Amino acid sequence: MLIRPKNFSSNEETLASNDFQNRLKETSSLSSIRETVDSEFSNMSNILMDHGIDHIVFDDIDDLGSPDAIFPNNWVTLHESGTVVLYPMMSPKRRKERRPDITRLLSDDGFLISNTIDLSYLEYEGQFLEGTGSMILDRVNKKAYACISSRTTAEALSVFSNAMDYEIFEFRSTTDIPIYHTNVMMSLGEDTALVCFDVIKEKELSTKLRSELTDSGRSVINVSTDQMNQFLCNSLEVKNKNDEKYLLMSEIAENALTVRQKKMIKDRVKLLSFPIPTIERYGGGSVRCMLAEVFLKKESKNNVLQP
Repeated sequence: MLIRPKNFSSNEETLASNDFQNRLKETSSLSSIRETVDSEFSNMSNILMDHGIDHIVFDDIDDLGSPDAIFPNNWVTLHESGTVVLYPMMSPKRRKERRPDITRLLSDDGFLISNTIDLSYLEYEGQFLEGTGSMILDRVNKKAYACISSRTTAEALSVFSNAMDYEIFEFRSTTDIPIYHTNVMMSLGEDTALVCFDVIKEKELSTKLRSELTDSGRSVINVSTDQMNQFLCNSLEVKNKNDEKYLLMSEIAENALTVRQKKMIKDRVKLLSFPIPTIERYGGGSVRCMLAEVFLKKESKNNVLQP
């Protein structure tokens, strides 16, 4: 699921916690930036379509004034069990992104939704958890990997764990400031795992994480801090209609790969990248942030359940 933005901008409420985000210059033309972002978004959607990767696009709503609507993975997760989880967001501007009309439209389209768990009340307690930005979900083994930050609190993780029966693997990662979202320093797929181990300050946990991922049979790729800053870990492994596996990332991220790393990936999955430099520069997020996976089952016209 993707959201085509209408109010894209650099969010001043998140600049202090997001080291990947750049402030708009006074001389910047916001209308020109938004036009470029729309072009980058459309191109990404077209590339996904060309490769048979199913996706649903919803339009942002003008009146919401949400600068980060392009990143829906932070406010919702959609689970195979039929559960929808809504998340507490640190930025008040981002709280407007939670849209019940989208879940209704998904239901109208045949996706089976059995219940909604709304964790947004945690915002009033100063506790935050921003979806699959804050957590890397191993949905098969029901385990969530998360680095603690101002936008990912241990208390909110505990509430999610109890509600969804997930085991939490939490740690702290930092450069000059705490890493704002786990998905900029770690990516987890069926076949690949990209991790910037250098920013994990608890070395015992870093070693444990590396062993756990290696023992799972995944190809574990160690990402440098510089590569992380090029959004290399902000990638997502998906399958297309022909059951072919792709690792999706930005063009900037792909250009940061070494020859050896690229071979490790291509030995397991196909690599597909998208040029989205304006989205990355002013939004502070990349390809993975733009994608909210829809794991809900779908009822076909013949009443046959589809994955």
